[in-house]
Amino acid sequence: MLFQTTTFAIFFAVFWVLYWSTRNRLRLQNVIILLGSYVFYGAWDERFLVLIIASTATDFLAGIGAAGRRLNRREFLLSAGYLGIGSLVALGPTIGESLNYLGIVLLFGVVLFGSAVWGNRIETEATRRKYFVGLSVIANLSILGVFKYFDFFADSLASLVAASTGYDLGYVSLNIVLPVGISFYTFQTISYSVDIYRGQVEPTHSILKLGAFVAFFPQLVAGPVERAKNLLPQFSEAREWSWDAIRTGATLFAWGLFKKVVIADNLAPVADAAFAAPGELSQGELLVGLLAFTFQIYCDFSGYSDMARGTARALGFRLMLNFNLPYFSRTPSDFWERWHISLSSWLRDYLYIPLGGNRGGTLNTYRNLMLTMLLGGLWHGASWTFVLWGAYQGAILVVYRLLGIDERLNRIDKQSTPVVRLAWTLGSMAVMFVFVVYGWLIFRAETLDNLIAYNQGLFDFARGFDTNQLAYFLGCVLPLLAVQILQYNRGNLELFDDWPRFVKINAVLAVGLAIVFLQPLGTRSFIYFDF
Repeated sequence: MLFQTTTFAIFFAVFWVLYWSTRNRLRLQNVIILLGSYVFYGAWDERFLVLIIASTATDFLAGIGAAGRRLNRREFLLSAGYLGIGSLVALGPTIGESLNYLGIVLLFGVVLFGSAVWGNRIETEATRRKYFVGLSVIANLSILGVFKYFDFFADSLASLVAASTGYDLGYVSLNIVLPVGISFYTFQTISYSVDIYRGQVEPTHSILKLGAFVAFFPQLVAGPVERAKNLLPQFSEAREWSWDAIRTGATLFAWGLFKKVVIADNLAPVADAAFAAPGELSQGELLVGLLAFTFQIYCDFSGYSDMARGTARALGFRLMLNFNLPYFSRTPSDFWERWHISLSSWLRDYLYIPLGGNRGGTLNTYRNLMLTMLLGGLWHGASWTFVLWGAYQGAILVVYRLLGIDERLNRIDKQSTPVVRLAWTLGSMAVMFVFVVYGWLIFRAETLDNLIAYNQGLFDFARGFDTNQLAYFLGCVLPLLAVQILQYNRGNLELFDDWPRFVKINAVLAVGLAIVFLQPLGTRSFIYFDF
């Protein structure tokens, strides 16, 4: 169910009425959120609801255990009932074709509850806490690994063995369709148990609240990857209905919808054509195609995040900011503080810092940066191009750190004249933008051969510089740039609230008319649904 479709509009209208008609009954509101979120996700494939249910049942037990508390019979029964009944309901419409799924659920339940019972008997509290946080990490990453990475690694191993020995392993591919949003909610559930283990949040004894937190539909399939300390308490607080929340939520949603259907979807054919046949296009066409993808992926993903935040705000929830003008970054570290903030901060807190972070000397810091970005690249997809993209991002982080560029820019900001600061700011932004754009080339290439072919054409000056798509590209992105320059200068992403009433009315009309008349035919999914 895509945000930009009539189906979602009908779903949300019905959901919104039911939700706010029960605003004085918090528990019932949470039930509506949980059921509505499962309907929303099940619209893609109801069988994959079982994975969300399994993650919820796992972390309900693991969270309590990670806090050092012993699980009681009620908590075991709640988790078992949630997993069993939830799976039966999810698979009910296709039960005849899904007996194998029920078998997997049964096996998963036996392993989960057997492991939890074993861990519950551990006498030492510190050991028990480590055991249960490990159970959460292993269970969630195992689900993610099987459904997202098994075929990739099995195929890579078979190819390596065949190339080096000539022996055919004859492995069996699972051929599983990637469940939408699995990388997002897996990281969210892991962070819940880890934060409990670290003492940063208390476990919930309500599996209803945890289920609603894991499956909250506005951000379920493409983030932000929320932290329990931010989102989970909001399921225990009465949500206040207000016109201001509706207005600001609708504004966020409309701006996100504009970025998605007016900018990203109109740029998509230009980028697709360039990457489909890089050997047949001129240097200029390839450059415009790459720039088209640069703004397509930003508007597509940040557009989704804006729509998610707007939808949540209309329900009385506050989701974290996920994008903060990333193409105005001056350094790689600045970029990752502005792009997909929920993921980059997750990688920092749950991977980079546990690896050692900046501790242990310069070489260890560079190693930790590279490992973090390599795994961050692999998070995006089971492909060697994503691994290469992660290595590229790690390399420029290391180079900038090695040269001390962040510190140099900070000194210039403090000690130089305004003209010098402006020159350095614009220059560093331009250089960083080039690095980012080239990174998107690695990211977008479907195969290594496609990447090589695009590189050859992009740097082949004999091909000519035909720019027949340049005017079309500029027509798509200039409205975005105009707004974002204002946002950057004012330091306010929601500057719409500060505009005079006359300007607001005209801006709303312009955005609304653009959405109606300038969106292309057909409906495109969001790019990050594939991750």
